Amino acid sequence: MADRALKRFITGIGPILAFVLLLLVSLALMSNATQGSAHFGQLYSVLLVINALGLIALAGLIAWNLFTLLRQVHRGQAGARLTVRMVAVFVILSVTPVLVVYYFSLQFLHRGIDSWFDVRIERALDDALELSRTALGVRMRELLSHTEAVAGNLVDTPKEQIAVALDDSRRLSGASEFTLIGAKGHIIASSSRDPTSIVPHKPSDSILVQLRQSGSYIGLDPIGNTGLHVRVVVGVPGNVPTLEPRILQALYPVAERTSALADTVQSTYAKYRELAYLRKPLKTSFTLTLSLVLLLSLFTAIWAAFYSARRMVALLRDLAEGTRAVADGDYETQLPESGEHEVGFLVESFNDMTRRLARARNETRRSQQQVEDQRRYLETVLSQLSTGVLTLDENARVFTSNKAASHILGVQLNDESGETLAEISQRHPHLHPLEHALQARLGDNNSATAPGDDWREEVIILGPSGRQILMCSSTRLSASGGFFAGHVIVFDDVTDLIQAQRNAAWSEVARRLAHEIKNPLTPIQLSA
Repeated sequence: MADRALKRFITGIGPILAFVLLLLVSLALMSNATQGSAHFGQLYSVLLVINALGLIALAGLIAWNLFTLLRQVHRGQAGARLTVRMVAVFVILSVTPVLVVYYFSLQFLHRGIDSWFDVRIERALDDALELSRTALGVRMRELLSHTEAVAGNLVDTPKEQIAVALDDSRRLSGASEFTLIGAKGHIIASSSRDPTSIVPHKPSDSILVQLRQSGSYIGLDPIGNTGLHVRVVVGVPGNVPTLEPRILQALYPVAERTSALADTVQSTYAKYRELAYLRKPLKTSFTLTLSLVLLLSLFTAIWAAFYSARRMVALLRDLAEGTRAVADGDYETQLPESGEHEVGFLVESFNDMTRRLARARNETRRSQQQVEDQRRYLETVLSQLSTGVLTLDENARVFTSNKAASHILGVQLNDESGETLAEISQRHPHLHPLEHALQARLGDNNSATAPGDDWREEVIILGPSGRQILMCSSTRLSASGGFFAGHVIVFDDVTDLIQAQRNAAWSEVARRLAHEIKNPLTPIQLSA
């Protein structure tokens, strides 16, 4: 049961649907893989495994079908060679356009990937990135100079007026925050655009280390939820030796448009460099993926060719086997219905033909049985007759005879069937008188156009038992359509009958003579 189910699955339409779905899944995975390089490796591996499994399964199906077909050809099974030719034609018709499409698709794919990495595009991205960096660098240097100037102005500013000076400088410069920090990291004074901001954004330890090394710090830092800012940290020069060192931090907001453009250029350049790094792997992977899809398509087409050819040839093979069975005399053969198409119409016509042939055969058998019964009945009747019956065909050859005919003539006429009376009389000379009499009577009546009449004649032959007197009569036989079919000759040995009649006649004569002699009037009559 399991083997039968497996064979039904392999030879059914299920695998085609399964592998078509597999092909669609592979294409979807390939499409997802091309949408982003982040998932490229994972999706590519899944795609490779699925396609490899599909190829192995399809290759196994094709190998099994090919082995089965070759075995059928070797055994000389009906329709096997036709299946080979049909599969070859289907494969050629399907493989040729697919290979052409594959070649041009591969060319377009390579050229498309190469067009992504045009030298002019790469140079333009480099220039755009450099331009944004240069513009931002100029702006940052300007802000550094302005911050140093503000720090210089704080040198002579009294301590109680530092907060006011920072607030005025912040407003004039457009900064979002100014903070004056002592040497120990404590806040001396601060001014912020945001009135809700109580604690200023202090620089990190790494910034302070860089400040001590280079004397200033400038960089882009995201500040909370307020976006990207230019952070400038400089030292405040001191003219009083006893005054502790101080540092000034300024936060300048970067314009949203400038920030967005910079982010776009930066992200685009990063993605481009990532794609450039994956250029060769992308071409190799896309080529391999396209090749796998090609193989899946080809294998599916080849399997479909096997399936279609096997279905079509199976119907033709059934017709051939049915025709051979009919030729061998099996008129009960019925082929299974195969649907509403041309071959199905042939199957219906074949089944109708065999049904009619079966009915005709049965009717013929019944007719033959009736004829055979009539023949046996006639033979039984003829065998019981004491009269000889002999039939001649249109060529005057003995066709049938009964036992009485052989007994009367002293010849086994059953052994002489198919020969003329002339040929029989040559081996049995005592039949010459009968042969001459029949020849004289029949004359040209053997021809199909001679009218011929019924006749009756007495013939004397010298048979093995002595002199025989035969009373013969003949009747012309006509076939359907009025054509001449031969003669039926009936004869009887009347030798004993005639002898008895003669004996009876002489007895009557003797009786009358005796009567006349005894009668007294006789002498008178005689004398008179």
